[in-house]
Amino acid sequence: MMICGIDEAGRGSVIGPLVVLGISIHEKDVPLLRGIGVRDSKSLSRKAREELYQKILSLNVSVYEVVLDATEVDKYLKRRSGLSINALEANAVAEIIKNLRPEVVYIDCPDIKPSRYAERILAMLDYSPRIICEHKADSRYEVVSAASILAKVKRDAILAKLSEIYGDLGSGYSSDKRTVDFLSRCLRDKGEVPPCVRKGWKTLDKLLQARLDNFGEG
Repeated sequence: MMICGIDEAGRGSVIGPLVVLGISIHEKDVPLLRGIGVRDSKSLSRKAREELYQKILSLNVSVYEVVLDATEVDKYLKRRSGLSINALEANAVAEIIKNLRPEVVYIDCPDIKPSRYAERILAMLDYSPRIICEHKADSRYEVVSAASILAKVKRDAILAKLSEIYGDLGSGYSSDKRTVDFLSRCLRDKGEVPPCVRKGWKTLDKLLQARLDNFGEG
């Protein structure tokens, strides 16, 4: 029986893409993930994730990823449109399942109501796999942990390329001083931010307001 784990990286970031990734593996081979050290990606260093990335791909697995850039994410951050980032992610999850076609799917759930999220995804499919949709699934199921590791390494690689173009972006999260400093510099020096920045996040609104307040004081 083929099982699939699905997780994302970059959902809450202000810079860079949202990467949603699924990995399918035969049920009998799941212990191999445990054997190479796969576990919750948040407990691993970046170097450890990169090493595991290659080890995971060396197993008999299938991988499908959906990379959603900042512009696409912004469309779903404008709630007045009736869309939401949960809907965007659900669309990506459904695309992954359609391509990998596992019999059982484990999903790290972003929705406050896992059953609602599972129903939303099933409604988009042309077959009915068993869906286990849980909060913190990446810490409970090795196949979801593996998906999380692959997604994070993929996103880190994209951010590294963006940094070559625009300068040090940091991690892309608003909790990172380097990321906030980058955004502040862009607004100060150019009056705008590059297209890799999500303009729908409050982080940017706060920086813009601070800039306007400082201008008013001058």
